[in-house]
Amino acid sequence: MEQVLLTSERRIKEIACINDNVAGEYILSAATEAQEIRLKSVIGPALLKKVKSLISGKTIDSDENEAYRGLVEQCQYYLAYTTATELTFKTTFKLTNFGVVKTSDEKLEVPSFEDVVKVRDYYQAKADYYCIEVQKYCLENRAALPELSENQCSKIHANLHSAATCGLWLGGYRGKGPSRSDERYKIVR
Repeated sequence: MEQVLLTSERRIKEIACINDNVAGEYILSAATEAQEIRLKSVIGPALLKKVKSLISGKTIDSDENEAYRGLVEQCQYYLAYTTATELTFKTTFKLTNFGVVKTSDEKLEVPSFEDVVKVRDYYQAKADYYCIEVQKYCLENRAALPELSENQCSKIHANLHSAATCGLWLGGYRGKGPSRSDERYKIVR
């Protein structure tokens, strides 16, 4: 099956200021995770599948697909910073026949684990901001994106209204907050 990415290696490097020497295999792996795991949880599998089919069919630029084209454009910064988040560990630590290794050189200083986590958190904060922008776009253009049906929105409801990424569990289905039947949380058309 053909792998379709909503962004490109060049665009990721430009947006996230990633060094040109970072190997494409690392970027491809990180970008695939950013799209197929993180972005899919935000926009839903149906909408992601539709956008990918428009891109592979080369029909994304037609006038009737303006909302989808806008969504792809809106996702660029989110995908770039989420890819950078994934890259921090992929490029620092390598899995080899000898186990997990760090590269070292006499003119290169390898950061501590805590420093790598700080860099990852920096990129994650940027990705969270752009995630909110993607969510706003989806909600504002819901009429033009039929894949965001009421049923689909109820499946990804939390991801259309929150971009918080942290180690704390902030509630959810078993939380003590309002129930899913609460009128304040009904999806309005």
